[in-house]
Amino acid sequence: MATVTAPPATAAPASVPAGGFYRWYVVGFLTLASTVSIIDRQILALMIGPVKRDLQVSDTMMGLLGGLAFTLFYTALTLPMAWLADRTNRRRIIGLGIFFWSLATMACGMAGRFSHLFIARATVGIGEAALAPAAISMLSDYFDRHRLPLAIAIFGAAPFIGVGLANLLGGMVIAKLEAMPEIVLPLFGTMRSWQAMFVIVGAPGVLLAIVTLTVREPKRIGRMAQEAAAAKGMTLREAATFFAGRRRFLTYHFIGFTALAMQGWAIFYWVIEFFLRDHDAERATVGFTFGLIALVIGTAGGVFAGQLSARMMQAGRPDATLRLVLASSIALIPVGVAAFLVPSYALAMALVGVAIFFMGWPNGLGTAALQFIVPNELRGQVMALYYVVVNFLSYTLGPLLGGLISDQVFGGQSLGSTLALMAAVNYPVAAFCIWRCLAHFRTALTAAEAWQAD
Repeated sequence: MATVTAPPATAAPASVPAGGFYRWYVVGFLTLASTVSIIDRQILALMIGPVKRDLQVSDTMMGLLGGLAFTLFYTALTLPMAWLADRTNRRRIIGLGIFFWSLATMACGMAGRFSHLFIARATVGIGEAALAPAAISMLSDYFDRHRLPLAIAIFGAAPFIGVGLANLLGGMVIAKLEAMPEIVLPLFGTMRSWQAMFVIVGAPGVLLAIVTLTVREPKRIGRMAQEAAAAKGMTLREAATFFAGRRRFLTYHFIGFTALAMQGWAIFYWVIEFFLRDHDAERATVGFTFGLIALVIGTAGGVFAGQLSARMMQAGRPDATLRLVLASSIALIPVGVAAFLVPSYALAMALVGVAIFFMGWPNGLGTAALQFIVPNELRGQVMALYYVVVNFLSYTLGPLLGGLISDQVFGGQSLGSTLALMAAVNYPVAAFCIWRCLAHFRTALTAAEAWQAD
């Protein structure tokens, strides 16, 4: 793979100027913020039935609400937000983003038509575009290379924590709201069950935005350029040249992770409905069980993979992050298909649990791999590029294809067959691309040694 000759590196601090406890506090706060963002965007998955009933929409239209409605502005604003994150105060970007998406989530509760809910969901994406690039960039300045995979793995566990909490608590809340003859909230008046739910989950984020003031902006380390030039960031031409020199790595990485994320978001969005329709289960029971699985097993999978990656890197395996992603992708092929085809509810839920464990591996590892091969000036932007490509395609197509295939191929009768078919395509594609990515990753790591501190 072609490489780009980098300018001489400046001396980077040997360690991050923050105590060990405080660094992990920052990890905890950013993970909490990401968890709240996942709850706000994913709570709709628990309310597919009530929303379909009240707004008279199809599975395909619900897929649009779950995917495209969110990714529309999220994708458009991620790159500008990342550009700011590489140049300005990242804490402020995160705090304003939390405040904005929380208000937008509450605004979803005021929607009375499909078009209104679509617009409100799109507005949630505007705020959430601010979080990930700035957060990952901050963590890369708080932790050295050997600790970073675990820190990002914890941050990357937020989807499982968020989905878990949304199902554990949200399932019970929505069931109680559905049973109430009339729902009246202060300032909002009479509301439907799903409208009230959006207000309830959005409100805490307004307070969380204030807590952002407890996070300190870390000193930027691992720059390529001299300090004066670095403060201005890399030009678009320099960034394009840098990425072009790593195009094979980025291409295989992005395709592989798009396939993994597409299947993941499809499962997160449709799995409750799958158990309700295909196994005739009860909503509160399924929500609690799957929520517990996502919260405990998904989080454990991400943390386990982060720790294992750190040990492998310390033992001299610098490509450990993507090796573990390849292993999880291969394991998910049989498990991800079988989980949605077996006739037993208990066995299906057990296999979903196994799948969730392995789904937890790639989140932090793939992100850490990207941080290892880019300088500080591009950390926010490479994550923005990742989220623009991977999140847009996966979060748009995962829920949408689930609805389309269900409607057009299986007549809305079998979500299990839909999810199994998607798994049979997505996981082999992911495994192949990550396997092809490994050699290019090692080359990119070698090039990075010229300017990035160990």
